[in-house]
Amino acid sequence: MAKLGDISNVLAHADHARDTKQWALAIHLYSELLQSHPQSAELAHNLGLCHFGMGNTALAVVACQKAIHLKPRLWQSLMILAKSYQALGQIVQAQHAFQKVLKIDASNAQARLGLANITLNEYGDPLAAIALVEPLKGDAEYSMDAQLTSLMARLYERPHWNTLQSAQQLSDEIQTFSAQHLRLPSLQLPALVDRTPAYAKASYRPRVGLLSPQFGISPVYFLTIAGWHKIAPQCDIVIFNRGHQNDVATAEFKSLASEWVDVAHWGASDLAKRIHEADLDVLYDLGGWMDPIALQALSVKPARQQFKWVGGQSATTGLESFDGWIGDQWQSPAKLQSLYREPLIQIPEGYATYTPPSYLPKPASKKSKTPCVFSNPAKVSKPFLQELAKMPGKKVFIHRQYRYPQVQERINAVLGEQVEFVIPKTHEEALQELNRHATMIDTFPYSSGLTAREALFMGTKIQVLHSGHLFCERHTVSIAALNTKISK
Repeated sequence: MAKLGDISNVLAHADHARDTKQWALAIHLYSELLQSHPQSAELAHNLGLCHFGMGNTALAVVACQKAIHLKPRLWQSLMILAKSYQALGQIVQAQHAFQKVLKIDASNAQARLGLANITLNEYGDPLAAIALVEPLKGDAEYSMDAQLTSLMARLYERPHWNTLQSAQQLSDEIQTFSAQHLRLPSLQLPALVDRTPAYAKASYRPRVGLLSPQFGISPVYFLTIAGWHKIAPQCDIVIFNRGHQNDVATAEFKSLASEWVDVAHWGASDLAKRIHEADLDVLYDLGGWMDPIALQALSVKPARQQFKWVGGQSATTGLESFDGWIGDQWQSPAKLQSLYREPLIQIPEGYATYTPPSYLPKPASKKSKTPCVFSNPAKVSKPFLQELAKMPGKKVFIHRQYRYPQVQERINAVLGEQVEFVIPKTHEEALQELNRHATMIDTFPYSSGLTAREALFMGTKIQVLHSGHLFCERHTVSIAALNTKISK
């Protein structure tokens, strides 16, 4: 048996490895300590925390379940358990874990924010998410997260959303939030060497950085991969991976990368330093409001040039560190520059291209006249439902997230017997279901982006009821300019 002094040294070493994010070392040390102290809830918790930090979410669940078994009121393990369940797509289990934390401490801000995240992004109820975070607006530690949740929820639903005044007000609030919370004034990075002479040489290979949590089957892949294939032969692509996806699209991104850097749980300062070390000529942010920590890192401009493109590109980042916002004359026209802190760059042929998956079905020869709605439930706003209710006949809602009872109840409360839910298990199944319908009704205020392109490729027409002014409210305005199968 190890001596007490030895155990204390190992524990100190493990804690240091945990605090410095040396996850593999910390996991090894905590595992060793648990062998001699199997009844320690704290050791089991720390093991779970480190597994979560490393992206081993299934192992984090096992370790945290052990910690909670040993110490049922260990809310910190319940939080890691909830986040791990969420990462694994086990949303109901994650919700229950957050709720258990609130039973232990009704004022726990982290659990309230976790529930708000599920309510908005899984159950698709923006108004309920706003209500959940409202009590945190005055919390010194968590008011930033509460404000951000509320701002993002209002992209999906807010009063008078279709007026320019409403769009300008929300954009101004986002820019104010960005100025207050997305800056790293304490971090001063050395100036990058001027590469202007190097650019003149034909042999020079620009260093291009990509940053996102969505390097997998996602809009980032389908709407940008063609561009990366085009530039890869002439550039060195450095990918900063902020997520844990690992699928065929991830493999394709990796095949294009000269360097692949996993930075999923890095803080803003460390991320900014690592991007700066990469000595990039240009960086494309493909995370946007999906990843506010990454936006903080980009606020100090760690690359020579920075551009905001696909991925969390719902509204302005509010950062002056970007050299441009990649859009087009329809989605982000020059007349709406006041809604953006970034200079607008308009791509003549449209701001993104669509690369269909190999499993995209060929257009069905016969399509149902029953219209469908193919979108996540957050986009199914109250005014959208109210307008659907005025339209006679049944509507079919297609998305995996319609499997949740609370989502169906919210929609049924407005549409009653006029609705049918189709719950595909995979993206391929979802496309097959969409292909059965002649018309897809576009949501508002948050309009269809990737889903509209998918529908059009399969010969399904898009019916647009309303369009707005923010970037996320104008997806089909842009697509309509390049395609005639969109109707109003």
